[in-house]
Amino acid sequence: MIGTASGNTLDENTVIGNTNGIFLAPGSRATKVRGNTVVGNPPIQVGNTRPDPQSVDILNLSPSGQTTFENNVCVTSVGAPCPVTWTPPPNQ
Repeated sequence: MIGTASGNTLDENTVIGNTNGIFLAPGSRATKVRGNTVVGNPPIQVGNTRPDPQSVDILNLSPSGQTTFENNVCVTSVGAPCPVTWTPPPNQ
């Protein structure tokens, strides 16, 4: 979680099965989020019992343009890109 701090870099972390994955508060500024794997947040049992819209892999509430995202892997997000970076091999 990044609150109201400025100039932070969050990189090369693995975040799996937490109630919230990466959370960037509205006051965060000049933040870089890069090279993280953030998948399965919240764990499926929590998501089924508490369908909270903030229970995502990356929740970015910082002002537009204040956070840079590079090469992250995630499944769900709000205000952050979750590019598909893996495709299954074709059936043979």
